[in-house]
Amino acid sequence: MAHEIRSDLKRLRNMSDEERLRNALDDPDAQPITPEMWTKAKPFIPRKKDIHIKLDEEVVDYFKQINDGKRGYQTLINSVLRQYVEHHRAAK
Repeated sequence: MAHEIRSDLKRLRNMSDEERLRNALDDPDAQPITPEMWTKAKPFIPRKKDIHIKLDEEVVDYFKQINDGKRGYQTLINSVLRQYVEHHRAAK
């Protein structure tokens, strides 16, 4: 199932940086982070569980390819799985 893109990307691309900033500042949920906020920030490092999983060769090759053959393809796979979980949790 494809997700509908509801953003007006053409309009956004045609805006100046100043217009984009002004629009963002007009959104109460998109206010800049203040130095005070940073002092209260706590790093979040999710706990990971070391497992052994068998994946289709084509799946592994795809993630290695989109990561230019560099290390970190497992992190990409984890990211996709995390998005899946968050999407389905939100749908409940």
